[in-house]
Amino acid sequence: MIDLSRELAGVCQIYEQLAARQKGVVLQFMGVRSGAGVSTCARAFSRMIAPRSQRGVWLFDLDFYANTQFHALTSARAQAFYGPTGPALNAGMADAPLFWKIHPELIREDGRKAGDLFYLKMHQIGTHNLYVSCFRNDLLREKQHVSLRLAEKYWAQMRARTDLAIIDAPVLSRGRGGLVTAVDSDGVVIVAHPADAGAPVTHLRHQIEGRGGRCLGVIYNDAPGYGIDPAQHAAQ
Repeated sequence: MIDLSRELAGVCQIYEQLAARQKGVVLQFMGVRSGAGVSTCARAFSRMIAPRSQRGVWLFDLDFYANTQFHALTSARAQAFYGPTGPALNAGMADAPLFWKIHPELIREDGRKAGDLFYLKMHQIGTHNLYVSCFRNDLLREKQHVSLRLAEKYWAQMRARTDLAIIDAPVLSRGRGGLVTAVDSDGVVIVAHPADAGAPVTHLRHQIEGRGGRCLGVIYNDAPGYGIDPAQHAAQ
């Protein structure tokens, strides 16, 4: 298991500062390029915060067609460590519009609409206060696809319900949905390799801030054993 405690120390400080000012926090992790270790960092941070959480940590994987986080946390090896995976739970927030949308909408044989909530579920990891998303891409019919949309009310209710929601967003080369959820988050932590310092990081930061998001800092991830504290790069 890769130890990212050093790399994530600054993110932990940022989270604690935000949590001291508001009830719940929504943080997004986003990479400069594939292979930067975004999913690993997001998962490690969720595992770091969950033991001290009272209301739970929800980990959302926006790579709906891969469900990398769900598979990593529910594998046979993971279940031997964490315990059995919990049953599927509703990911809705009362009457708040969801942040995902299925196009076109599925109409069942009996004429009922499946609805967007039908596709995304949360699962508790063992007895831990950690929940991970699983998108039922196997239920998508031919020509159906999923898109992301602004959902301020959804994430506001998420803050009222949980201590922390973590969004693991795909790199821009795989889709621009992460720029949408970045707007509704409390901030984005960029993950990059040290070789990407400079223009690639600046470009992603401009993309995020150009949409109205906020960059909290950068993790330069060269795991195992190397990282730069994102608190050193925190936005003013």
